[in-house]
Amino acid sequence: MRRLLAAATAALAAAMSPVVAAQEYPKAGVVKIIVPFLPGAGNDLLGRLTAEHLTPRLGQTVIVENKAGAGSMIGIDFVAKSKPDGYHLIWAASDGISILPAVKQNMPYKVPDDFAYIARIVQLPFVLAVSPRLPVKSVAELIAYAKANPGKIRYGTSGIGGAPHMGTALMEKNAGIEMLHVPFAGISAVITALRGDTIDIALITPPTVKPHTDSGAFRAIATTGPVRHPLFPDTPTLEEAGLKNVQVVVWYGVLAPAATPEPVLARLRTEIADMLKDPKVTSRLDTLGYQVSYLAGNDFRDYIVADLEQWRKVAREANVKLVD
Repeated sequence: MRRLLAAATAALAAAMSPVVAAQEYPKAGVVKIIVPFLPGAGNDLLGRLTAEHLTPRLGQTVIVENKAGAGSMIGIDFVAKSKPDGYHLIWAASDGISILPAVKQNMPYKVPDDFAYIARIVQLPFVLAVSPRLPVKSVAELIAYAKANPGKIRYGTSGIGGAPHMGTALMEKNAGIEMLHVPFAGISAVITALRGDTIDIALITPPTVKPHTDSGAFRAIATTGPVRHPLFPDTPTLEEAGLKNVQVVVWYGVLAPAATPEPVLARLRTEIADMLKDPKVTSRLDTLGYQVSYLAGNDFRDYIVADLEQWRKVAREANVKLVD
């Protein structure tokens, strides 16, 4: 009888645990958003903006903790293996979730199985930035120059297998050109190299590159989204510039470890959705050039699965593989 009573009590406690977790969340402590990139980059800025505005909504301190390295794998894997209680979240981006797994066979985490999908927050394209030393002022001129000088145009990226690398590989394939890939440890190094004489072109996000195009340090000859970007209204898309079937749009959002209680996830989704209705937040994002693109739960999961498959196709066609 005692054994039956103990078993019944344990079963009841297990059944109630998600409810209890939701009621108590986030009273047990600080909520950490793990940003798997170095401080100061756009990813870090967005993560901190999210933490700042979730703090009053959750009634608990939300902080950012940077865990950079291995193309964002270190921070992502840390969260994937964290206790699924809502206190460790990942500020996720396309690079480590739907692009890197497309080119690297032995990943420490599995997409989509190892995560719970809270919400996509923003999306944005890249700007195709060109050094003024390169004698091209349009995509057509870039392609013509590359065909006349195969392998001589140097393009910089923040790492092998990231969105800028894969996006440029897609451009090469569709344009029928060959360029030289020069990977760096981060976007700051790419910008420094483009300002110097180490590389000739790079895909850089609009908010990051705009000060450099405004100063004349770089030329913006195209953007990689389906429509023109608000920060670059006079810059054509690749499609408009004549390069068809090349769109590179990256996303940023929040994930949790798999098995995080659904009520906790629902609370986070509700607060993020509310945050994105706040004029202070939307105005800040608009000023920075980030485009709000809220997508939650299973819809977000399905989007990532489709995005991963798209990049796997690009990796196969461009023969891009990241060797361990």
